[in-house]
Amino acid sequence: MKKIVLASNSPRRIEMMKKYVDIITYIPDIVEKVNSFDYPQTTVMKVAFEKALNVYLKYKENALIIAADTIVYLDEIMGKPKDEAEAYKMLSLLSGKTHYVFTGICIIDTESSKKIVDYEKTQVVFNELTEGLIKRYLKTYEYLDKAGAYGIQGYGELLVKEIHGCYNNVKGLPIAKLNNLLSKHFSYDLL
Repeated sequence: MKKIVLASNSPRRIEMMKKYVDIITYIPDIVEKVNSFDYPQTTVMKVAFEKALNVYLKYKENALIIAADTIVYLDEIMGKPKDEAEAYKMLSLLSGKTHYVFTGICIIDTESSKKIVDYEKTQVVFNELTEGLIKRYLKTYEYLDKAGAYGIQGYGELLVKEIHGCYNNVKGLPIAKLNNLLSKHFSYDLL
């Protein structure tokens, strides 16, 4: 069975993948550039491809390299906030509104150089957030490495009214979509 190399430093992605398969983690060395004029799905697929390509060019063993990138979209692309003030602004914008979470996935086979790039989209509806709730949430520091300044798998679940689509996509890795891509294009199943 081929090795799986996860091109990621995300604890959530690593945890999700380790549930199904032994992985090797390799942190890509790229600067994630977001072009605000691109469509959100184009942005996440482009960044996921850049991460996977960066590792592919360095990793020489026979493996499947998997990379992902997640953003939140509400009239504009929201990546990871650079500080608490930006996180506060993001959460205030999301309050009481419907937004979308996009995750791009790229898989590259190091042996054949075959690559697949795709994405998943999930609709998320936020509760109305009070200023006090936002400030209390920010004190948890969960926003630090999360697109849109929240993590649905932690205290951030209290901010969410409902989701339509893949829950794991909101966590940062749509595992069912990934498994379908692996099975269809690389004859590899996570089970």
